[in-house]
Amino acid sequence: MINTKRLRVVVGCLGMLLPIIVAVMSLAYGFKFPDSISETYFVDTCIAPFMIILGAAGVLLLTYQGYTVVDDILNTSAGICGLGVCLFPCAVSGRTLIGTFQLPVDTSNTIHTIAAVGFFGILAYNSLFQFTKGSDNPTPNKKKRNVIFRVCGIGMFASFIALALAQFGVINIPHATWVIETVALFFFGISWLTKADCIPFLFADKK
Repeated sequence: MINTKRLRVVVGCLGMLLPIIVAVMSLAYGFKFPDSISETYFVDTCIAPFMIILGAAGVLLLTYQGYTVVDDILNTSAGICGLGVCLFPCAVSGRTLIGTFQLPVDTSNTIHTIAAVGFFGILAYNSLFQFTKGSDNPTPNKKKRNVIFRVCGIGMFASFIALALAQFGVINIPHATWVIETVALFFFGISWLTKADCIPFLFADKK
């Protein structure tokens, strides 16, 4: 039987660790600091952790069983989108066929973008609306958790807006895409770790 609490911890940690691991490995082997997390797919030393971590997160979401059918549908969809991001890389100059299925660059990039939007969109929705569900008379600790879930959900949605602004040059900071993606994954990780009641003395209800 799958331990759902442990699964939430693993999913949350994988999301938060991915940008750090690929950036450190890229620099450690003499490559430049990545402009985006997805870009590290094309760095020889980073493709393995990128595929393993993102692929594992996708598979774990596919196997995660929520409390309702809606939970199952949302998490399964997020898992499929996560695998889509993994299997269909973003566009890169100098190549015509890319990814596991060797698709044309434009086709792969389109699927990658749709999958990424779906992945983060579903996770943000989960945090804002699914994780905050409960009784009509929530305990004080449940209220605290709901505040964290809503902050994380809003943070993820705000990251989408910031990412769009960065693409149009409104936000002009070094490695803007990587920074914004990392922030979004941080909110995602905090949300899932909170859902796992990883800090019982702060968040878990008394039995």
